[in-house]
Amino acid sequence: MIKLKTEEAMRMIKMLKYKVQEHVLTFPREKESLSFDVLGERRDDRLVVSIFRRSINLNVCTFQGRNKSNNIILLKLDVNPTAKHINPRTGEVIIGSHIHIYNEETELREATPFDVENKDLYTICLTFFQKFNIIEPPKLNHQMTIFDIENV
Repeated sequence: MIKLKTEEAMRMIKMLKYKVQEHVLTFPREKESLSFDVLGERRDDRLVVSIFRRSINLNVCTFQGRNKSNNIILLKLDVNPTAKHINPRTGEVIIGSHIHIYNEETELREATPFDVENKDLYTICLTFFQKFNIIEPPKLNHQMTIFDIENV
């Protein structure tokens, strides 16, 4: 398996990223997913952002940014109020949403809690774009659900 140096992974996470596609994308509904490319500062810095809604639960979603050339996930945000993640080195148990940041020692096995309280998935998505340093994301259509309307 290909490993990436932590310094290179951090460079890719921190570098400014720009959209490739000009057309409007649709935020995935339950049991759907969406992936799109973003470009980094150098011509060979091509990355992919994915949004996975594998559940019918309106509060569950995974956002990830990965290197397109080797498919290594650099940043992954698991949004799930009931998720349980155990960090293997420390045994720390995280209940709820958490974020994984790639490093060469543990890859994505370690996570830290991530506060998503009182935020809808679209707003969390925009926060993920900021964390992944996408300064020019594609436009995303999102249809408000009854859940979204109740929380407005």
